Amino acid sequence: MVGRIFFVQWKICQALDAWLEAHKAGSPTDSKVFWIHYRPGEIAQLFKASSGHTVSHGLIKRRLLFLGFGYRKMAKELATGNFADRNLQFQIISNLVLAMSLQSPILSIDCKKKEVLGNLYRDGKCYTQGQIKVYDHDYSHLSTGKVIPHGIYDLQRNEGYITIGTSHETAAFITDNLRWWWEMYGIHQYPEAKNILIFCDAGGANGYRHHIFKQKLLELADEIGKNLIICHYPPYSSKWNPIEHRLFAHVHLAMQGFVLDSYETVKILIDKTTTSKGLKVICRIVDKQYPIGEKIAQKDRQYHRIQFNPVLPKLSYQIYQKEQVI
Repeated sequence: MVGRIFFVQWKICQALDAWLEAHKAGSPTDSKVFWIHYRPGEIAQLFKASSGHTVSHGLIKRRLLFLGFGYRKMAKELATGNFADRNLQFQIISNLVLAMSLQSPILSIDCKKKEVLGNLYRDGKCYTQGQIKVYDHDYSHLSTGKVIPHGIYDLQRNEGYITIGTSHETAAFITDNLRWWWEMYGIHQYPEAKNILIFCDAGGANGYRHHIFKQKLLELADEIGKNLIICHYPPYSSKWNPIEHRLFAHVHLAMQGFVLDSYETVKILIDKTTTSKGLKVICRIVDKQYPIGEKIAQKDRQYHRIQFNPVLPKLSYQIYQKEQVI
């Protein structure tokens, strides 16, 4: 009798496995990846309708696991485009990191996802003594301000420096943040530095095609008395910029589940960001207006002070001070 029960259960499992195999769909980008369009409850109903057998949700989950199906979310890992010299630029970046001395800083910069202030819903949870109530819609007119966090990540010291802007993300805003970092921290941490290596994305206010960004960097190099080595990550490769996973990912977690009711609240949340590996984050608020649309006339472009990489000039270049001759 017991043997017959086990036999019936085995047959049901076989039939369920066959049903799951017949109803799986394949990924259009990976021939080895398949998925099921149905949840366990839906599978139970459809399987009963086709076979007459009633199965539990637990059995369905175990059979899915047995067949290699996991309950996963999508991963944003497919590039939306291709850049012909992608690997070459990554090799240039790697070589520069190896060539830099410990006396010179290596920085990764970027602007984190912009946030809005107000009593608006945010993903995540936090410990509360009652339900936090927010607006049921995220309409723009309910916002009380916008948060533009621009970050600098020091690869050698595992430290982040974030400026919270209230205006616009511009080249001037970015270089002001770099200037603040150098005058307040960098000059003391790297007193023997001759160059500063800076990694940034290919687009945005620090894009490689923007003349105004290069002009602002020229002005910065003169002011701080250092040469700047700039490397843009290739288009469609911004996720490889170290600041994304070494700083911004942890800042995002620190801000989850909290209502961003003021700039001071955002600063407090960012300041407390840390990791088990000792990440330290310093934040400030800058209430300064940065006008958009600023341009630099062609006659004013001081490209004679920029030495472009002979192999991949548009993504890698060095900006010299006025006093230095290329």
